[in-house]
Amino acid sequence: MSQGRCSWSSPVPRILCRPALSAQPYRTACWSSTGTELAGIFPEDFVLKVYVMHELFNYWTLLDALPHLRAQARVLGARTEWIIWCQHNTRVSSLRGLLEQLRRQDSRELAFYGHALYDAEATIIHHFSNYKDPQRFPYPMLSAGVVFTGALLRRLTDLVAFSGQNITIHSDFSIDASHELARFIFDNVSPDPHISTPISGGILLKSASYICPTPTSVPNRKLPCLLHAQPEEPLTLGQRRNGCEHTTGSHIYFAIKTCAKFHKERIPIIERTWAADARNRRYYSDVADVGIPTIGTGIPNVQAGHCAKTMAILQLSLKDIGEQLDIRWLMLVDDDTLLSVPRVSALLCRHNATELVYLGQRYGYRLHAPDGFNYHTGGAGIVLSLPLVRLIVQRCSCPSASAPDDMILGYCLQALGVPAIHAAGMHQARPQDYAAELLQLHAPLTFHKFWNTDPEHTYRRWLGGSLVNQSAPLAAHKEQPAAGPLHMTMGRHSLAAGVGLLQETGLGKHLDL
Repeated sequence: MSQGRCSWSSPVPRILCRPALSAQPYRTACWSSTGTELAGIFPEDFVLKVYVMHELFNYWTLLDALPHLRAQARVLGARTEWIIWCQHNTRVSSLRGLLEQLRRQDSRELAFYGHALYDAEATIIHHFSNYKDPQRFPYPMLSAGVVFTGALLRRLTDLVAFSGQNITIHSDFSIDASHELARFIFDNVSPDPHISTPISGGILLKSASYICPTPTSVPNRKLPCLLHAQPEEPLTLGQRRNGCEHTTGSHIYFAIKTCAKFHKERIPIIERTWAADARNRRYYSDVADVGIPTIGTGIPNVQAGHCAKTMAILQLSLKDIGEQLDIRWLMLVDDDTLLSVPRVSALLCRHNATELVYLGQRYGYRLHAPDGFNYHTGGAGIVLSLPLVRLIVQRCSCPSASAPDDMILGYCLQALGVPAIHAAGMHQARPQDYAAELLQLHAPLTFHKFWNTDPEHTYRRWLGGSLVNQSAPLAAHKEQPAAGPLHMTMGRHSLAAGVGLLQETGLGKHLDL
């Protein structure tokens, strides 16, 4: 929906459809986000209202938007019978056909409909939910569209009205908005309206045959695909010339975090896979190893956290880059991250490297609370424009050496007003941790973790790579002074405490997180 015009081959924002309840049918109407009325193309007994939800409240998870939906009576009124949630790449092939399907369903039922996804195995990205039988729990493909009855969505908004009372939330982390929504509904909403919470299980997603992952994903269908996701189109050479700044692997500095115990185990895998396309790569370790070579950070290795190490890497990387004008980006990755350098380059050509750009796979922490924030998870890779790297080095620091580096980075950047831009195709886990439909929707950019998998097969199968016998040689590294001492004025205070400190002290000084 754009420019006051209904075009169902274009992205459609989140929609609320409301059948008229009076004896006199409403004249069909459609409102864009600017309020323009569009008439004459829908069944006459429907009123359709369209809202671009980020203009109402800026959340990417549905659960965190629920309290705001309750407060927006004009969005979710008592007469609203159907709510269709869409994403930017959701397509409606026939709105008239979709509304006709809704006529056949009971809007008074506590129910939601979508294309059902299933886990092949228990996975960390879903908090190992249903680990005994993960293949039996359905969750919706959000980009294909999800249809809620008004009855269910009003029940959900009532549940969260009094935050924390009589509701079950399994984690403060937001990773997969779709699975977490389905799990919340199952855990908290009973099919019996007289029971406040389910005893032996609540409401499950209903698979709707008219909602498809892609328009051609299921041949010989009885029903046409009325709602579906639009697969990402590969960026062509013409598009790169016309709409992008030409970007290749030579414009990206790859800072790879490693440690001595993984030098022989993991670095050879990188060298046999994506290293050939990444001439500007450096291995940063707790020890310097001239045989690789690795660059010593002077920071001892720890089992978790790595905040001090990451800050040291960013400082050393800037010194190493120096005045090399061709380098515009820094990509921070783990030593068990696989990636496609050409695809990452195609992504970056769409962004302005002179601005403050923070790209990755977006996670959230306590997004329901005032101290919540978004951050990019480290294993999937974090891409930073060089101006942003300089700002981080100047303004961000660690509460402790072993604080979680990706979270501290995200928290600091949110305090500085830099948004966490989600990059579809970047993955914190392995291919088997994601539904196949999602991997087919966007060309994968990265995967993380080598355990219980064949990383070289993953590289060939998913990242478009062919194995090479010899990667591009590593350039000689000039010894640089060790990174300066890290500020730790907050000691081991929690992230929530850090928010309070920022509110009290403002942002005029160095951020000691």
